[in-house]
Amino acid sequence: MATHFDNYAQAGNAFLKKVAGELGSPDLNHAFRVVQAVFYALRDRITPEESMHLISELPMALKAVYVNNWEIPDKPEKYETKAEFLGEVHRSIITADVDFGTSAEDEVQAVFRVLKNYISEGEINHVKGQLPREIAELIDA
Repeated sequence: MATHFDNYAQAGNAFLKKVAGELGSPDLNHAFRVVQAVFYALRDRITPEESMHLISELPMALKAVYVNNWEIPDKPEKYETKAEFLGEVHRSIITADVDFGTSAEDEVQAVFRVLKNYISEGEINHVKGQLPREIAELIDA
């Protein structure tokens, strides 16, 4: 009989496989690093309350990735441009040997394409409402 942990791992791996597919690579480690980096940049840009609403819809394993080492700030970061957001994603990658493939923008968009299959349209709209237009556009690409 599978434990809850096995189920959590299966759901997390299914998400990573979808991201890897969007990236055109079978490398789940790379997919994980990109997902983690996007989550870290996003959680620092939206309010903690909105983060809680967002992660309430994620599989358990992804909730853990989102909150790992999170120090909730008094105020969200104010990345105003797409370049600032993408720069933060790139800096958030834990390992030094990261290959962003064609571009950080393409990889961020891959994560958002998969994420939209897990998060309700209403919640996606709430998240986009807290982001400057050009960052929010990354979600719709």
